Amino acid sequence: MLACAIVVAGLAGVGLALAGSGSPLRSPLVLLFLATAPAMAVAGLLRGLDVAARVFVSCVAMIVINACVAETMLAIGAWSARTGLVVVVVIAAVLRAVQLPVVRDRSRPCAEAVRSVADRLERM
Repeated sequence: MLACAIVVAGLAGVGLALAGSGSPLRSPLVLLFLATAPAMAVAGLLRGLDVAARVFVSCVAMIVINACVAETMLAIGAWSARTGLVVVVVIAAVLRAVQLPVVRDRSRPCAEAVRSVADRLERM
């Protein structure tokens, strides 16, 4: 619950930054988002590890994600704080989306039921 509240607060900072607001809360909230969202997204992928390992790996991944986004933008000469922020948001969203449960194909059981009924009718 606390983790979700932190990410929501960070997203508020992202919204303020993308809107161009001059609020004094913008910078701390954006930094909060950049520090927590990628780390929590990676931590969700590491459910098999113990807590200490998940915290360590997710913190390292957060640093790597933020640094790679910044370095890539600098290397191609397209530095923009807003673009970098959007890229980190997209990366975190994709990492979270990968963790969503797969929706089963509901038509398969129906097709199997129709086949079994057809087989029973043929036997009669």
